[in-house]
Parts: sequence; structure tokens; C-alpha cells
Amino acid sequence: MAISYLTRAAIESDYEFLFELKKTTEKQAIANVFGWDESIQWQIHKQEWKQAKPLIIQIDGEDVGSVLIEQRDSEIYLGRFFILPHIQGRGLGGTIIQDVIKMSQKAQLPISLLYLQGNRVGQLYRRYGFVVTSETDQFVYMQRPVA
Repeated sequence: MAISYLTRAAIESDYEFLFELKKTTEKQAIANVFGWDESIQWQIHKQEWKQAKPLIIQIDGEDVGSVLIEQRDSEIYLGRFFILPHIQGRGLGGTIIQDVIKMSQKAQLPISLLYLQGNRVGQLYRRYGFVVTSETDQFVYMQRPVA
């Protein structure tokens, strides 16, 4: 059964929540690949915030995650997909991915994403038909073709 969630646009008051969310969910993976430097991470967060604001994922009115979904000319980009640890493992990530797959099918565009080497999220993406298109020392790039 799909878990029920809502999304809303991120607003200025979400800025610190989103940094803490990324820190809570990605700090170890970032540290393993790049080393963790809080000031550098704040700079990256500021750049990402200016570039595009993600959606805030909510369950029962509680902010539990974020996701950035961008429909581009040749793809749908899925990024900044973070879910608080106490919510992980309940099917929320899979439900959101299924919803993005529906968008992909409707738009007839593949879905592209990337994640840090060593992050276990790759297993989730593979379950939903994503395949590795390339890898670097830092990142794994995946795509899910249009079904």
C-alpha cells in the first residue's frame, strides 16, 4: 500500500530545516567522499537554494523530507531527495519514485539522477528500474528510461 504524503513549495523559513535534513541524511556519505566541512556545506546549500527550491514532503502535517523534480527538455531530473531517518523504510521513498515515474510516462521523458558513491539509496533506485549510466569517484549517475 502506498504511503500517503503531501508536498508543498519550500519557503524562506524552510532554509535551515533543509540544511539540517541534508546533514542528517547525507553527512556520512559526504564525509566519506569529500570530507565534511560545515562552512563549505552551508555555501553549497546557499547556492542550491538560489538555483532551485525543492518541495517539502509532509506526512500528517509534519515536514519529513524534500525532493526536487525538474522537468527539462529531454528529461525529468530527480534530486535533493532526502527523507528523515525515522521515516525511512516505510515506503515513502518508493511511493514518491512511483509518482515521478508516472510523470515521466505522461511526459514521455526519462528520469535522471545522481547520488554520492557509497550511499545505499542506489538499491532503491534499481528496484524501480533505474540503471547506472556512468560513475565517477564521487557520484553515481542513473537514468530510468520511459517505459
